[in-house]
Amino acid sequence: MRAEVLRIVLGLAALAVVVWGAATVLEPFARPIIWAAVLGSATWPAYRWLAERVPGGPSGSALLMTALIALLVVLPVGGMLVVLAHEAEPIVEGLRAWISADQVVIPEPLNELPFARDIAGQIHATLSDPEIRRVWIRRLADPSLGGPAAQVGRRLVKNVSSLLLTLFTLFFVYRDGEKIALELRLLLDRIAGGRGMSLLNAVRTMVRAVVYGWLMTAAAQGLLAMVGYWLAGLQAPVLLGIATGLAAVIPFGITIVWVPVCAALLLSGHWVAALFVAAWTLAIVGVVDNLLRPLFISGPARVPFILVFFGLLGGLAAYGVLGIVLGPVFLAVLLALWRAARDALAEPEAAPAAGG
Repeated sequence: MRAEVLRIVLGLAALAVVVWGAATVLEPFARPIIWAAVLGSATWPAYRWLAERVPGGPSGSALLMTALIALLVVLPVGGMLVVLAHEAEPIVEGLRAWISADQVVIPEPLNELPFARDIAGQIHATLSDPEIRRVWIRRLADPSLGGPAAQVGRRLVKNVSSLLLTLFTLFFVYRDGEKIALELRLLLDRIAGGRGMSLLNAVRTMVRAVVYGWLMTAAAQGLLAMVGYWLAGLQAPVLLGIATGLAAVIPFGITIVWVPVCAALLLSGHWVAALFVAAWTLAIVGVVDNLLRPLFISGPARVPFILVFFGLLGGLAAYGVLGIVLGPVFLAVLLALWRAARDALAEPEAAPAAGG
């Protein structure tokens, strides 16, 4: 008896060591792996349609589908960067003028406000010397000092590496997805008493609802932003609206479009248009994200709106961008387990009633 207990304890200890070692090895790659699983699940119907029509077997269709996903990511992002680079020209020229100017100048309409005059006095007291401004700019860009520019560069390299790993993993998700799903279903059947398929369906439905709701919300935000840019009298409202819609895929991503636009308008003296764009974005475009996304997700997934709402916000707070998917998925699985337990408890009560 003691030998059997000792064997079980040693076996569990060895399993814990192996699991800990595997988790430690995979931890740096957890986010690309999860993103690949999310993208694969959301686009699986399209992959199956492609696999039935493209020769080359699972590997060929998986490679083609991965390439299509890469194009869908790279081309819009590249187009958005081109648009932003064009719109950022006034900001660059304004910064050059600001660095070399003899004095820091505030636009005349803002200078008429009492609080703006106070701020202007403080700015003049500290930054009137052009050399001080040049030193400040160098500190921002110097990698050895850990300036914001260096931090942005490191984050960009990290994100590009993560994207490449996600696409690499996505190929194997497509190629071996059916085998992976079968293994998961068998495991969940053991754990959940034969309800593995229903849990997998709950996860799959929620993932697709989150991704498609994400995209539809981003499209709505881009359209509303386009209207705002047009009302403000900007020269390229369509391109800026498309850029806003693409940036809206990232939480709070619309700030990388409307903030530079407002800065360019302020530097060019169009402060009324800048205030309008800022107010329109914050009051309308930004609010749409919190209203439409839970609504788009809760319908197809048959999950109450309030659960999706808290799942999105809580997941974002706990896991970052990835939490937008993980938060609702965790709550959907919990709801599926709750419904399964409710049905299981109701079955013994229904049997005597049917027999009577």
